[in-house]
Amino acid sequence: MEGQERSMRDEMPDRQYDPTHASYLAPLVGFRSRKAAQVCARFAILNGGIIEKLTLIKLVYFLERNFLGEHHRPVLFDELFSLPHGPICSSTLNGINGEIHGHIWDDFLARNGNEIVAMKKFVREDLDEISDSEIDAIDKVWREMGYMTASQLRNHSHDHCPEYTETTGRIPIAYREMLEALGVPDQEADHVEREIAALRREESLLAP
Repeated sequence: MEGQERSMRDEMPDRQYDPTHASYLAPLVGFRSRKAAQVCARFAILNGGIIEKLTLIKLVYFLERNFLGEHHRPVLFDELFSLPHGPICSSTLNGINGEIHGHIWDDFLARNGNEIVAMKKFVREDLDEISDSEIDAIDKVWREMGYMTASQLRNHSHDHCPEYTETTGRIPIAYREMLEALGVPDQEADHVEREIAALRREESLLAP
């Protein structure tokens, strides 16, 4: 088994291999569980400290989408997919579900069935992975969409995210597709795509 895990690691240089969870769950290089957990905790706090999981994962996706459109840079550097209930940030969902880096996520969130609970009322200083512009973006998504139910958010993602593909399975969404759907010109989209790839390469070289 150890040999199989090592072989999988060799085949996935762009992923964060961790022997504490299954190889197929390994996040892409560039994704940071601590930052994603803090983002989720912020949304939970804005909803009074507890939030439905489907609502949360949709708000996180819209945050990633909106921030990319405005700043031409992701917040999470996650792996995006179309699923039957809409688009998701995959590693963030895995973290919410307790499937990766539990020692990090458990500092910020607890799970109670389909409800996600912030471990405490985190103040700004606690959310040290999130920049001020990212905090502003989280709060903006909340103001604009926080009133929606999980079903309304699901339907909104189906109707207003051209990068999403209706499916009964799981289809990858590239950040480039999201940029195109947001109307970012090709030249700028090319630049952003190269910047994302460069960051992943740099972090991959630093990985043990």
